[in-house]
Amino acid sequence: MLTPADTEGYYYIGLPDPVDSYTETLNASTLPSDAIFVQPPGAQYDFTLTNDVRWVTRDWLVDSDVCHPPGKCWMTGGGVKFSNLTGTDLAEAKPHGPMHNMGGNVFPSCDPDPGEGGQWNHVAHSDKLHFLGRVIHTVNCGNVPGIEPGSESPVTPYNYIEYEGTGSLKGIKGNKVDHGSVHFFARVEDRNEPGSRGAKEGVDIDRYFIHVFSDPGDPHGTTLLLVDVDGESSTVDPVTITGGNLQLHISSCDNPPAF
Repeated sequence: MLTPADTEGYYYIGLPDPVDSYTETLNASTLPSDAIFVQPPGAQYDFTLTNDVRWVTRDWLVDSDVCHPPGKCWMTGGGVKFSNLTGTDLAEAKPHGPMHNMGGNVFPSCDPDPGEGGQWNHVAHSDKLHFLGRVIHTVNCGNVPGIEPGSESPVTPYNYIEYEGTGSLKGIKGNKVDHGSVHFFARVEDRNEPGSRGAKEGVDIDRYFIHVFSDPGDPHGTTLLLVDVDGESSTVDPVTITGGNLQLHISSCDNPPAF
């Protein structure tokens, strides 16, 4: 029988026969899908009670992304060419040939005001579209698996930011389309060296993903603009930046974790 936890956080289990062998298993179906059983590795304890051993204590340790609050950071991007359309310098990427320029700021100084979380421009030249994100909030700040944590341009404990929000998507260069208010999700990876510094391949080139859609209830079925390696909006596969810079910052953010 399971009784409530005491003030120290322990639960007590009363067993039907105090002298016997038992297996204690954690029910994984009640845990997040990415849960890792740190202790015990198999999420299972075997133990035996005897007349001399009538009481055992077992500690469980489970890790998951939900156990770690999202980090706090903000981002600026741009720096290849001046755009008369946006009035700013924009970074550049060329996935599969078409040219894209992007730039702006997200959650500047970790403050949603003023500007409702920043402003993000994306110009898709081949599609003759201009996206402008005007209401933005950060989803997460973290580190890309498989590369060194943090970034050196500038120094931060993180190397990626994910952000989402709403904005507008309109035609340019003779394209008269106006999709009105749209939704978007984006990811920027600040991998230390931008493409404009001469790095043409490898893990240290900044990367970028954006998905613009009309219906938040069916984002993948209402895609209006997508920049992604494999062209599949349901997976986030950022493209490399061929020029410019995407920079994460933590200045003015509260209590960034050390690493």
